Amino acid sequence: MRHSSWISCCSDLRNMSKAPDSILRRLKVRRQKQRTILAMRWRCAKGGKEFKELDTFYRAIRPYLCVAQLFGIMPLSNVLSRDPQDVKFRLRSVGMCFTGLFLLLGGIKTVMQANILFRTGLNAKNMMNLVFLIVGIVNWLNFTGFARSWSKLILPWSSLDILMQFAPYAPSKHSLRSKLRLIGCVVGSLAVVDHLLYYASGYYSYHMHIFHCHTNHSRLSFGSYLEKEFSETFELLPYNMFSVCYGFWLNAAFTFLWNFMDIFIVLTSIGLAQRFRQFADRVLALQGRQVPDTLWYDIRRDHIRLCELASLVDESMSNIVLMSCANNVYVICNQALAIFTKLRHPINYVYFWYSLLFLLARTSLVFMSASKIHDASLLPLRTLYLVPSTHWTEEVQRFVSQLTSEFVGLSGYRLFYLTRKSLFGMMATLVTYELMLLQMDAKSHKAGLPDLCA
Repeated sequence: MRHSSWISCCSDLRNMSKAPDSILRRLKVRRQKQRTILAMRWRCAKGGKEFKELDTFYRAIRPYLCVAQLFGIMPLSNVLSRDPQDVKFRLRSVGMCFTGLFLLLGGIKTVMQANILFRTGLNAKNMMNLVFLIVGIVNWLNFTGFARSWSKLILPWSSLDILMQFAPYAPSKHSLRSKLRLIGCVVGSLAVVDHLLYYASGYYSYHMHIFHCHTNHSRLSFGSYLEKEFSETFELLPYNMFSVCYGFWLNAAFTFLWNFMDIFIVLTSIGLAQRFRQFADRVLALQGRQVPDTLWYDIRRDHIRLCELASLVDESMSNIVLMSCANNVYVICNQALAIFTKLRHPINYVYFWYSLLFLLARTSLVFMSASKIHDASLLPLRTLYLVPSTHWTEEVQRFVSQLTSEFVGLSGYRLFYLTRKSLFGMMATLVTYELMLLQMDAKSHKAGLPDLCA
């Protein structure tokens, strides 16, 4: 008996010694995996070879930042670098020189345009050009202020992007880069058509006015139209090829800035919404499973980081969002006023209707893209509301309170939020305005068209 008990004791000791060995081996393997992942993330964060292959917001937005530099927007240095840590705002930089140049030339153009309008008389129609220029100047300043906070924004964003490239987060079906590229190409192409139709409509109206109202038909050329279109430029510069190209260039810069303002909001919204969607997919995958509090804590901590990023983006972009919405509403109303005051030529109807529909679609895209941030932020509630009462812990309650206590999304200084409800409210206001215009237009039917030569 003693011998058998001694043998069993020895076997127990051997088993006990093997158990710690197996635990140590598993821990060693786990530590190796953790070190590998940490090394990968470190190399990605340092902009190594792997970073350029990751689906990060910085990688997706970088081509747009490069194009914006050509028009003095977002004056950032080292924008060609693949490492977001290198891209910073510097007061003494080439980008800031471009911004200063555009502000100077744009300011001169705005003052000259205001001088011309005050001499000829302001009204609802010709005032749009002045508002267009003033909004452009304000937006240059807004994007310069946004560029100053770029480093504080893009570094935590890139950190979250890298975190969500690895398990337990699943990759998105469509890459962020492909989404942003598609939106930029489609909206950019439509904006180019809108810009070309503007010149076509303006030149045809000028051509018909000169043909019917003036005996000197030598003024029918496109160059003569440009002399009238860029009249504020030719008050300072002689009429030659350089001044014509300068007028085209500066007008294109203001138009690009106007479109870039909306496109940038859309691209930023898509980037944020995709990360919230990835987070929601991780939580939805836990539906019907028993989840320990430690995992709920890790998930809640990642959600806090996402909400902090969204709050930082909202704080940095509030002035851009406010200016975009206010300007779009004004231009939509102005275009509608032009349409319902009896345009003369078919090309005028083509331009104004195209411009109005394009602007309505672009404004709707801004609101719909931004509303997806809030929609995605609430998706985890579907899983949390299905947690049985036996597993409803304090950590789950904290997570639910965290999801429902604060609005996540973009706003204009918290005066309004970019949601579907706000879009429908704005559309209702515009419809009311259109009905009022139709009533005014119906009363003027008897008067007929105004004199072409008036």
